[in-house]
Amino acid sequence: MKGETSVLISAVLMGTLPYFVKSLQLSPLTTTFYRLSVGLVFLSIFMLIFRQKPRVGRDLLILGVANTSVIFLYITAITHLSAATAALLLYMAPVYVLIYAILTGDVRIRSVFSLLIGILGLYLLLSPEKEINVGILAGLASGVIYAVVFIMLNRLGKKYTPVQITFSNLLIGTLILLPFFRYENANLLHILGLGLIPTAIPFILLSYGMGRVKVEKGPIIALSEPVTAGIVGYVAFNEILTGIQMIGAVMILVSVVLSFD
Repeated sequence: MKGETSVLISAVLMGTLPYFVKSLQLSPLTTTFYRLSVGLVFLSIFMLIFRQKPRVGRDLLILGVANTSVIFLYITAITHLSAATAALLLYMAPVYVLIYAILTGDVRIRSVFSLLIGILGLYLLLSPEKEINVGILAGLASGVIYAVVFIMLNRLGKKYTPVQITFSNLLIGTLILLPFFRYENANLLHILGLGLIPTAIPFILLSYGMGRVKVEKGPIIALSEPVTAGIVGYVAFNEILTGIQMIGAVMILVSVVLSFD
């Protein structure tokens, strides 16, 4: 599978996250813990079946902490803002990654052009909040740290297997949150879905894809996640997109297509 295709499928699956968050209606910390721990169970079963061994290392530890921070901050933003606004703040990450790529190496004009189209489309698709609050701050922080995750995945994808990276991320996140976890009753099927559909499967695909694409391309392709979130919102919660939002969604899809070689 091509790296671009892997990142795209990952983004589509991650776009289902707001459905599970809003359906469960739990605290951000509890939702994050369920997402990571259940995802870890699925990954453990996968590794046992295919006899893959886990790896440890300082770089994986740093990535695990960063990834856990992104998940917690993003879920916090979703609980305080509309899913659309939270996604807008998270997906400022491509801007930060592109700045990093410009400062550290060659960047194709095509990548810059596709990013500009994607960001403009994202702005049209989503509706930013005007006031500064906990959700806004959490969303901004999630975008910055998500950029770090993309950059690290691009490097570590050449050193570890996607399953090893994902297992490490989920294990570290679960251990970090375990001392703070407080049980909250919730629908079991939603919890299982949360750990599998927007977590275990797309995390593996993202780790695989980011190790095989240019560092600035992955985040641009991942802009398809909020488009998926918009579709999920319409189907599950009757959230209707306006004409301007539809134009924005099309622009994002155009930017994704331009990112493919």
